Amino acid sequence: MSAVTAAAYSETVTEVLRRKYGPLRHSAKLLAQAVGSTPRTVQNWLDGTNAPRGAELIRLMQECDELADEIFRLVREGKCPGSKLHVDGSVSGETPDLLRHIA
Repeated sequence: MSAVTAAAYSETVTEVLRRKYGPLRHSAKLLAQAVGSTPRTVQNWLDGTNAPRGAELIRLMQECDELADEIFRLVREGKCPGSKLHVDGSVSGETPDLLRHIA
């Protein structure tokens, strides 16, 4: 399994949002109202210029089940079997590069 890259995340969000909201008239405005954002910000997500962060992503996932499914898929793909990051910062098992840097 491989680590999820920022590009893969951004492409996934853009693809799902375009598929679900792209065909709708005034899609950026409608989605912005639904998630409490601005139409310009949503248009940037639809264009792939930017990707949602933090609370924006959570609100989008609440609004769009397809996006939530895809984000959870990315999370599952990024997990490394046999490794575990503990609350104290220690890592057990196999440690991918990201976990080594954190620990």
